[in-house]
Amino acid sequence: MLQRIITYVTRRPKRVIALWIVGVIGLAMVGTTQSYRVTTDDMTEFLPEGSQSAVATRYAQEAFGQQKGTYTVTALVERADGGRLTHSDRAAVGAVSERLAAWKPDVSRLDVEGIAGDLDERAGRIVAASAGPVAPDARFQLVGLQWKANTTDPVAQQAFRQLRDRAADDARADGLRVGFTGGIASLADFQEATEGTRALSQALLFGSILLLSLLFFRGPLAAIVPVLTIALVAGGASGLVVLAALAFDFQLDTSTPQLIMVVLVGIGVDYFLFLLFRLRERLRAGEDRSTAAASAASSVGPVIAAAALAIVAAFATLALAEFGQFQVIGPAVAISVLVMLFAGVTLMPAIAAVTGRALFWPSRSWAVERSDGPAARLGRRIARRPGRAALAVTAALVMLATFALGTQMSYDSGDGGPSTPATRTGDRISAALSEGASDPQQVYVKSVSGALSLEQLRPLRQGLAAVGGVSAVGEPALTPDRHGARIEMALAEGPFTKGSMDLVRGPIRRVAREAAPEGATAMVGGTSAIFADVSDSVERDMRMIFPIAAGLILLILVFTLRSLVAPLYLLAAVALEFAATLGASVLVVQELGGQAGVAFTLPLVLFLFVVALGTDYNILMTARLREEMLAGKPVRRAVADAVRHVAPAVGAAGLVLASSFGTLMLESNESSREMGFAMAFGILLAALVVSSILVPALTALAGQRAWWPSRPGGEPDPVMPVSAESDARALELV
Repeated sequence: MLQRIITYVTRRPKRVIALWIVGVIGLAMVGTTQSYRVTTDDMTEFLPEGSQSAVATRYAQEAFGQQKGTYTVTALVERADGGRLTHSDRAAVGAVSERLAAWKPDVSRLDVEGIAGDLDERAGRIVAASAGPVAPDARFQLVGLQWKANTTDPVAQQAFRQLRDRAADDARADGLRVGFTGGIASLADFQEATEGTRALSQALLFGSILLLSLLFFRGPLAAIVPVLTIALVAGGASGLVVLAALAFDFQLDTSTPQLIMVVLVGIGVDYFLFLLFRLRERLRAGEDRSTAAASAASSVGPVIAAAALAIVAAFATLALAEFGQFQVIGPAVAISVLVMLFAGVTLMPAIAAVTGRALFWPSRSWAVERSDGPAARLGRRIARRPGRAALAVTAALVMLATFALGTQMSYDSGDGGPSTPATRTGDRISAALSEGASDPQQVYVKSVSGALSLEQLRPLRQGLAAVGGVSAVGEPALTPDRHGARIEMALAEGPFTKGSMDLVRGPIRRVAREAAPEGATAMVGGTSAIFADVSDSVERDMRMIFPIAAGLILLILVFTLRSLVAPLYLLAAVALEFAATLGASVLVVQELGGQAGVAFTLPLVLFLFVVALGTDYNILMTARLREEMLAGKPVRRAVADAVRHVAPAVGAAGLVLASSFGTLMLESNESSREMGFAMAFGILLAALVVSSILVPALTALAGQRAWWPSRPGGEPDPVMPVSAESDARALELV
């Protein structure tokens, strides 16, 4: 089947290229105009339905009219001269609160060129506003706003900026000034502050790929064509993910589109480089461009297919996850990688068939293969002393892996971001009240035996106030029928800290359960409660997904290599590679960087990417090792030749992919920087160390036993140990 596809696309390349261009442009337009409909940063969308915080959120919507998709924005109102608030000032704050509650966005003044959808709906609205606590020194008073909108939607962010400017003008007329933090206020300020960084990151992403490809092939077309092709395919794949989300009614996390783009650019260029290195070999052998493209695609097509399916299989396991964010990432990445796989066996060979030698123009050095370059010398060293090479690499990986034992999780996705008006407002609130004052937690009480009274709720309120780490507890608010109540409380620490999550998970929920009025149940909600449940869900998912993903990848390796031995040490190598990468991340982030922990999504996403992408390079290397042995070469010479041919391709692909992930380190968001470092380090480790040194060394040690129960030559060849004298003589000829 695969061979028939390759034959067709290399015989009719222009038709294939035209169909791809039409298809991906259409899909990219869908992704650009409709992504806001399926993107959210509301973590409650991803909670397991039975978790207490999810139950509390649903009850808040039913009993207290809290609308789905509503976020808390806190306004800090103070005197313009910085003095203490007077009685008349507090009355003016009340008037500010009323004006904010009545505010409506003016969509006619929004910059919406090229933006689709109902602008009134996308801009959002304030559904409630109320005056809150006054600072102990009476320097400011808070106003709580409930804003209903998708905070990631650029239209909603523009609408907030309208509100911010209008509120500043109104407050100035009363001798006041106002600042906002939380929800859409924080995100809108963050987008403004990082606009330049994001543009630089995108420029460096493609610029680094262009530069590296130009260095590898010395031809401008070999640098430009892959980048343009992959960018086009990645845009189409992102559009297909958006279509799938619309069709199957699921939400994407805000980080998913960016993650998809980086992943697709990285692996797409990987696949193109695999093809170009093999194409160059066939052109050197004297084949015409169509035949060379078909030969190259036939050689690397199965490798690309196996590599892509390893990623798809790894991420498909996320469909079994309990945490909804993982469930979403799984199908999104799987769909995208399948699109890139299809491009790898159709579009890329078609482009190679059209361009041929022109890809490497004006360089002439590509036509002569270097027999004594760095890769050739590396291959000879590994083949001469495979045991020493394997031991040295394994010892280094184990040393790094030991740091992974100290892994701690961080759930604050905004930690380490740039200073903005929103962050400075939040810092002032934290300094005057408490870290958790701008994001209060809630305890909801639901009665099934009759109306509630304030007297019945007093023990619960007093019990919550007595919990260490709770800085303030508000008065209970009852529903109109008095069958429900809400008690808000502020925690001493910020909502994302481990201390706050442990506090909610333990003492607060215990007090709520024990002090609830008779015939009533109490539920704890709020950010800390949500992330406490998220952390529990993530831990369960990691324990389940790790072995399942590893098992699926092992099956793909067994099927691809038709062996039971090689897949075992290949999987062990990438598992050690993952542990070493996580250990290096913990060392850099926690030990050297002073952070409380690594991003909570990093271990699982890192496991899936490093294991899957590391398997890509291992498959490419072992497929060439098998091919060299199939040619009848002794083990040592086969290892040396395989490293000479494959190490440059793997190294180039690894450097390009690492550079694409490395651009994430330019982001202002701490979790993005961590992900960028971890991915870049893991890919470099996979390409330059594990696949180029450890795997050939282990294969040299195993000899033809690596392919048991099959044999590379299809005949009962004797096992050739690496110490064989004939092998040593053969190596001298390499």
